[in-house]
Amino acid sequence: MSMEEEVTKCGKIHDVLAEHWNWAYYDTPHGECSWLLAEYVERLKEDVERRVPVMLKELEELVEEYPSDSFSILDVGCGVGGFLHGALNLLSKKHKEVEFKTTGIDISREMIDYAKTNLQDTGIELVCDSITNQRLKFKNEPFDAAILMVTLSFYNDENSKEILRAIHNKLKDGGFLLILDFAWTYIWSGFKLFSKPLQSLTDTFFSHLIGESFHFMNRTEDELKELITEAGFDVKRAYLSEKKSKMKGMLVIRAQKK
Repeated sequence: MSMEEEVTKCGKIHDVLAEHWNWAYYDTPHGECSWLLAEYVERLKEDVERRVPVMLKELEELVEEYPSDSFSILDVGCGVGGFLHGALNLLSKKHKEVEFKTTGIDISREMIDYAKTNLQDTGIELVCDSITNQRLKFKNEPFDAAILMVTLSFYNDENSKEILRAIHNKLKDGGFLLILDFAWTYIWSGFKLFSKPLQSLTDTFFSHLIGESFHFMNRTEDELKELITEAGFDVKRAYLSEKKSKMKGMLVIRAQKK
């Protein structure tokens, strides 16, 4: 599937989910939804509570390890702006001597509209577009660090590498990429038997949201590392955000631009 086709489908999915993600971050109301989407929504707040602290810790470590009077951040797939909101609040209070320059980009117009409301008067640059658009020019580039949370799982291998290369081009020499995404762990090899049914369930859910077929990618840690390396990064560390996962977990990766 071409990049344009996958971007279009992902945009549709996230347009549908925008008000629910806004609820998860900001406790705003959301409308009634189907039973299938309702099951998803029930888990959103827990998902946010797991994701955000892990990535905030990684980002704060970078700021402390590479002291400077300014630090620029690009959030690719920024959604409703929840992570950027939390990052700016935390970092600006703990590091008053640093000027933080932040940019968020998302392919979903609904997500960006929510983000503009949530982040108004913060000075955060928000863009609705695909990071792979070669004509894109951000006011804060090149960046010290880029964030990529649960994005690669929506794209096939070739398109994922294109996204990673596009981010690579927006980073300073030696800049960092922080990734959080799903990964099959297979601590017990017998779990592989269940991967196809679970894959089918995920595909059914997203296909239901947009009214057409959709395929969600599930990769192992090694497969994710290979994509990142081929895009011009050096993987510095990788670990599961929760050790208890025995089949599928959230993998955290820190990579540096070569």
